[in-house]
Amino acid sequence: MLKSGIYGKYNGIEYEITIDMDNNIKIMTEEINDIDHAFVNIYNSGVYSKKVNRSELTDCVSVSYFGNVDGERVQILQETEDEFQISSGSMLVGDNLNIPRIDRETWLGWVPKRKVKLIEEKNLIDPQVL
Repeated sequence: MLKSGIYGKYNGIEYEITIDMDNNIKIMTEEINDIDHAFVNIYNSGVYSKKVNRSELTDCVSVSYFGNVDGERVQILQETEDEFQISSGSMLVGDNLNIPRIDRETWLGWVPKRKVKLIEEKNLIDPQVL
């Protein structure tokens, strides 16, 4: 599965990073072997999180994916084993790729992975401005 979102290292291990409504920085993982007693599984979902200080994070990046399908740039939203779910806000792109219009400015559909050239975008982030 493609990983998108904000990631950073805490004690040399990469975690997904989130910010809660109180502007607290939390690291998250499903890897039980990478955690200590300070991680909690609040919703009993298998996702463990821990509140950390921004100064404890290194190598922070924002990762997102786009795709090129028949020369058109599209957003990659989800994936299955064989397909990507793609989206566009352009009527021309939606029509060219024959994907359904789901509301006024959104076209959304599934395409075979073999038709998509993935474009990964990574941007470095200063943890102090998260």
